[in-house]
Amino acid sequence: MAKKAYAAPGRPGRAAAKTARRARAITVASSAAVALIAVTATANGAITEAATAGSGAPKRIGAAPHVPTGATITGATASGTTLHLSVNLAPRDPQALADFVTAVSTPGNARYHRYLAKGQFASVFGPTRATIAGVSQALKAAGLSPGKVSPDGLSIPVTATAAQASHAFGTGFRNVRLKDGTTDYLNTSAPAMPANVASSVTGIVGLSSVNTVTSHHSVVRRASRHSSATAVSGRSSSAVTADTYNPALCADFTGSGLTDGTDYYSPGKLAGAYGMTSSATAGAGQTVAVFELENVDAGSVAAYQSCVGTSTSVSHVYVDTTSGAGAPATDGSVGVESALDIEDLIGLVPGASIIDYQGPDAASATDQNVLDVYQRMVTDDQAQVVSTSWGECEAVESSATASAENTIFAEAAAQGQSVVAASGDDGSSDCYSATGSTAKAVDDPASQPYVTGVGGTTMTSSGSTTTQTTWGNDAGGTGGGVSSRWAPVVYQGGVATTTKRAVPDVSALADPADGYPIYLQDDSQSSSPVPGIVGGTSGAAPTWAAAIVQANAGTACQANGRVGFLNNALYKAARSSYPANLWDVTSGDNSVYATGYTAAAGYDEVTGLGSPKEAGLTTALCAAQGTAATGASTFHPLSSPKRLLDTRNGTGWGLSSIPTTKPLVAGGTAPVKIEGAGGIPSSGVTAVVLNLTVTGTTGSGSLIAWADGTSKPSTSNLNWTAAGQTIAASATVKVAGDGVVDLYTSSTTHLIADVQGYYTSSTTGSKYTALTPARLLDTRSKVGISTTTKISNAVISLKVRGHGGVPTGASSVVLNLTATQTVGGGYLEAYPEGATRPTASNLNWSATGTTIPNLVVVPIGSDGNVSVYVHGTSHVIADVSGYFSTSGSTFDTVTPLRLLDTRQTTALGAGKTLALQISGRDAIPSTGVKAVVLTVTVTGTTGSGYLTAWADGGSRPTASNLNWVQGKTIANQVIVPVGSDGKVDFYTSSTTQVLADVAGYIS
Repeated sequence: MAKKAYAAPGRPGRAAAKTARRARAITVASSAAVALIAVTATANGAITEAATAGSGAPKRIGAAPHVPTGATITGATASGTTLHLSVNLAPRDPQALADFVTAVSTPGNARYHRYLAKGQFASVFGPTRATIAGVSQALKAAGLSPGKVSPDGLSIPVTATAAQASHAFGTGFRNVRLKDGTTDYLNTSAPAMPANVASSVTGIVGLSSVNTVTSHHSVVRRASRHSSATAVSGRSSSAVTADTYNPALCADFTGSGLTDGTDYYSPGKLAGAYGMTSSATAGAGQTVAVFELENVDAGSVAAYQSCVGTSTSVSHVYVDTTSGAGAPATDGSVGVESALDIEDLIGLVPGASIIDYQGPDAASATDQNVLDVYQRMVTDDQAQVVSTSWGECEAVESSATASAENTIFAEAAAQGQSVVAASGDDGSSDCYSATGSTAKAVDDPASQPYVTGVGGTTMTSSGSTTTQTTWGNDAGGTGGGVSSRWAPVVYQGGVATTTKRAVPDVSALADPADGYPIYLQDDSQSSSPVPGIVGGTSGAAPTWAAAIVQANAGTACQANGRVGFLNNALYKAARSSYPANLWDVTSGDNSVYATGYTAAAGYDEVTGLGSPKEAGLTTALCAAQGTAATGASTFHPLSSPKRLLDTRNGTGWGLSSIPTTKPLVAGGTAPVKIEGAGGIPSSGVTAVVLNLTVTGTTGSGSLIAWADGTSKPSTSNLNWTAAGQTIAASATVKVAGDGVVDLYTSSTTHLIADVQGYYTSSTTGSKYTALTPARLLDTRSKVGISTTTKISNAVISLKVRGHGGVPTGASSVVLNLTATQTVGGGYLEAYPEGATRPTASNLNWSATGTTIPNLVVVPIGSDGNVSVYVHGTSHVIADVSGYFSTSGSTFDTVTPLRLLDTRQTTALGAGKTLALQISGRDAIPSTGVKAVVLTVTVTGTTGSGYLTAWADGGSRPTASNLNWVQGKTIANQVIVPVGSDGKVDFYTSSTTQVLADVAGYIS
């Protein structure tokens, strides 16, 4: 149980995490004495025969847990020790689940807020019956007795002795004594199961009883009529007089000598600070659930309700425990967390219903108990909002537990449940209480990708002015930092430019010096509940839960659907209108035990995006469903390219009012606003033509572009092979209902996105006509120019209309530009002749001897020409492949798909031709297709060469689409005519691997 403590007068103390945690009794199979013999697998972790039952060689799942820092091995685990396990299963299609969650939680998406119905998860995303039966049979074959699968199909319970588990999973067990004196057991190897079922199992929880989950609240200050903070000696008894609704609270607080807004924040004062409604019916019709690992003192809750004048419904669900079991909430320590969670919610959303989901005491709870409680909260699906103020540092938690939690929270998001979690009270050193480590670490579940992590602030009011700073002092500090487990998340792209998921997402009041008024029971002080003040991020989490409940109860969410998983909408709103809907906290740090992180304008790993401004927050989180423009589209060129993103100077990068100049990190995503930006309409856009440039690359990598709110495809638009490169490629990208496209890079780099034009479903734009590729310019051989000299810092006038099949009525031309035999670094810019030269480039190179192509769509000048400006020195080639005019064919987008990858078969040989089927694939019609938009990539090049694409059945043109030198990986967009047989041909002059990804078609 938590250590009981009161603060010295005038100064809040600090609660030690589970310093008095009870040693767990190790249950054995019978009451007879059991010899403490080692429970081990065969030598060197070899797997016993039982573990190979079923078909397929045994395969280990996950990793063995580490002995926690500060713990010591004390010997072998008794063979008869009873283990309560869960074999956790993967969803039938994890990517489909992730895509669904993204869609229902992305504003503007057509599926926004269209959640799964109650009980629907198992049939839609749960493992198949065959998978469940296969895993159950494998467990039986290993000598175990699996129980009934959970309602969502995600876990199979198993009760076994340590000896049985050792035999079944090929692992030994040993006992460890933790830093706090607790004795636990853990497995010595990752568990093994037959390979034919192991891939369906994400982990086995319960093989280790090491669990340091703790609540995140401070010690309690007593609210006394005689002193601002004092311990009370001697017993007393007083009843709280029932009151009408009064968010300023009763005389126990108002007459205590403490000041509301200075020494504590009443529900009314706190609601006012965050723009929340303060009324007896706030939150009406909503249900919020709290996660607890301790008993709740009903008398304390009743006293608080009398003090604030409410009659909020509070019910209890017991998971792996029963009513009355565990330590009573009567010693001033046990029950503080549950009182804070429940009473904070009662004060802020008295009209809502509260469900307390209670597991075994934290002192004896295992990871399995923790999972059971979370899973029950989600599978019950009674509450629209889930709040948890308990957690443990990532480094201590097993990967099996984290993975199982992740799936449970994804299930919650799919059902439209919002989950908020306290980020911890040990500052940047989240493992300090568990292991004594001062290294940077963050708390789980606040770091989980489908959870909103809540940090803490200090709040000060003076008259009508209220300010907030970071909570960080000798009483503790807000948890925050960078996850060691979870990759960068899409929703933080451009906001938290960290190499992993950043924590927290948001923040609220947490400092115990000006904390939350509660009632608690302490039999050593009084026979009835006593008033006190408590803090910690344990108070911040339910405060955010209340903000979400109020949003759900409002008119907008009632019309458009409840908030659900809010991070996608939260960060999207911050990118467009920060800080209109969030209170930015810009000062302080969380350096409690070691140097941590410092608050600054915008997002930081201390207070996240900040605290709620309820009105703006509701607008952001309760938006209407979007409608994506679809169907046949016409093209609208821009008179000159417009720069939408440049991470080097903060253009389109970061929060709306606070740009950042940090590069896009490896594995990170940059959301780019398309609709309403750069002269593009605010709706009706089906696709956008972008020129994408990477610069300042840190190693080899690739870039993927796709419609926001949809699944990231397994394609690529741009590739590079080394550090220090600058390289560009054109991409036609589908635009979804929210008007945003996402750009992902596999390695850290700066990124630029320039828009050349866009497609809409209207008929007012231009239509495309494909041509047999023809060379209009080649400075090496006097084609289109009167010299063979390289061009240096000069403009080339390129005749377009009346050349290469381009008619006089063409408005824009599609050119494949190539720079070759370059000297040093440089770039090309193409623009209508007679227009001002733009500031955006079309093609870039960074070294001497480069050969590099790029497709461009350029409006044609009134004189029928296009200007090509060469910055630096290079030969230039321009091949025409088509044009836009009032006549021609329309464009249709498709979900990007890889149609060709010769790495899966054999490389395309020098001088060879490959025919690729286009029609009838990936939503492309089987007939009527005139041209296809592809990103073609060559890799594994064996020498210098080029690639030409054309309609199958026709003659190979003399123009090229890609050019390269040996060892380079080069990508380029091509618009290729499709033959009457629905095929296109690829020719390469030297042996290379060829990839082709489709973005759309002309029909």
